[in-house]
Amino acid sequence: MNKQKVNLRYSLPTNSAEAMKNLALILKVPTHKLVGNKEKIVVAMSGIILYRHLNRLDKMSVMQMVQDLSHPQLQNELRIKCLEPLINPQWAEWSLTNEELKEVLSFHNQLNRWSSLLGANPGAYGVGGSIWSIAKQGASRGNIAVLTASLMLIGLHEFSYNETQKYSSELERRKVLN
Repeated sequence: MNKQKVNLRYSLPTNSAEAMKNLALILKVPTHKLVGNKEKIVVAMSGIILYRHLNRLDKMSVMQMVQDLSHPQLQNELRIKCLEPLINPQWAEWSLTNEELKEVLSFHNQLNRWSSLLGANPGAYGVGGSIWSIAKQGASRGNIAVLTASLMLIGLHEFSYNETQKYSSELERRKVLN
């Protein structure tokens, strides 16, 4: 059941060993922890990818599948993977549906659009101006505040750019694997 739903996002090979390797790449599970029955591991990893969207009973079923795996390090790794998207779904882009990915991308694209309309990056202009002001007039509460706000704008712009790259890559991976 879980494996079929995951096949809607990622086209998994019919060979359990290959499917396990593909899912390990998606979930970023170290390959040295992939010890045990490959089919059970594939089904458990598929459940992890869908975990955030499951009802309470299905979540318990996935946790039981993880518990039934023979390698304790793999069990721990997969339990952590279950928690990441529950804390913040954007930490685990593999847990997002295609629609959720597109929504997040749309938000960051709008943010980047507004930033480009205001200039390459408004924070960069503020940093330059406030450093010039500090060098010319000395540090004051005002120009330190402008410098701080400008650095925060640069950080926000860079964060948004990185998020756009991450979610675009995930959507592209889904296209390639389908």
